[in-house]
Amino acid sequence: MSLKDSRSILLFVFSTVMLSSCRGPMSRGGEPFVAGGGAGALVEVEPGQWPRLEDDGERSDLLNAVRKSAGYYRALGNKRSFAFGNDVYSAKEMAESMDAFASLLASEEKDLNGALRREFRLYSSVGSDRQGTVVFSSYYEHSLKASLTKTDRFRFPLYGRPADLVEEVSGGERKVYRSGGGRRPYFTRKQIDENGALRGRNLEIAWADDPVEIFFLQVQGSGWLVLPDGKRVRVRYAANNGHPFKSVGGGLIDKGVIPKEKFSRKAMVDYLASHPDERQSHLNVNPRYVFFKIDRGPTQEWAYGSLGLPLTPGRSVALDPAVFPPGALAWMKTEGKYGVKRFVLSQDEGGAIKGPARVDFFAGGDEEAEQYAVGFWEKGRLYFLVKK
Repeated sequence: MSLKDSRSILLFVFSTVMLSSCRGPMSRGGEPFVAGGGAGALVEVEPGQWPRLEDDGERSDLLNAVRKSAGYYRALGNKRSFAFGNDVYSAKEMAESMDAFASLLASEEKDLNGALRREFRLYSSVGSDRQGTVVFSSYYEHSLKASLTKTDRFRFPLYGRPADLVEEVSGGERKVYRSGGGRRPYFTRKQIDENGALRGRNLEIAWADDPVEIFFLQVQGSGWLVLPDGKRVRVRYAANNGHPFKSVGGGLIDKGVIPKEKFSRKAMVDYLASHPDERQSHLNVNPRYVFFKIDRGPTQEWAYGSLGLPLTPGRSVALDPAVFPPGALAWMKTEGKYGVKRFVLSQDEGGAIKGPARVDFFAGGDEEAEQYAVGFWEKGRLYFLVKK
């Protein structure tokens, strides 16, 4: 999974145009399952049209993230191939591409752009408008006050993965249902939190004092519990109920509760806190529900993304794996307050991150990362690089 299976609070309504017809000189037959490349999302950029690929991040972090993707590809063997437009690359070729890029970084190549033009192909996302416009948001690891036992204060449960939740993946598509009695959809947020569908099954792994904080943890997909004695315990994503993500913020706007021009996460939190009788009904707008597990191992690593790899703050991004190849090397450029220009790796996915025009950028896990993520919402361009 995914660190952010259903994130961003600021998603109101954003529709992406899934485009077809994309140029690509090679199409290989007889390959194993091919990931990414959906809906004509990527177009190869001619050498004379390349942008200047600048990088404003730490090179050591980039090398770390690149090597993780290389390891991911090597572990796949011949099980998967990856599509960029109509071009298809094997997992072995993707690993070699990562190694080649890492070598360029390690050598501190002075003319990195020149070397990349000689050795790599560049592909551009078609975006939402066929002109490459992509919307970038950001996510982080959430922290909330909680207890490992239920008390008068800490009475709202965080649930572990239920035994009757069944996941199937076929052709890259994930389906979730309840075991027994046919393929029934799993319980919704309303059925779980309001109707008590999971009560009495000993699935509670912790208890919080605010259901909105649990919701934010679910939106981010992973984070930390701050216990009454000050100890911090990591919780990681375990599963979700398979229902589509719906924006609670968008619901508050649609109902006229908070004017769109005045909406912010603080406005949402303040309203729900001052209207506890309405709180659950507003949260129920999002039927998706995320289950967690307590991490009993070392806590030095960051949250794990959908590739089963620890994410790298400032370098890992969440993309739609049906559209863009998982693990791939990309370059992003945003326009606005933050104006990010850097190489990133496709190492996560999210329930709200769909189509060729959405990217979610992992900021990290401290208070600064939270402030950054909450305020980050910019348009820009997204490119992918693969060794020739």
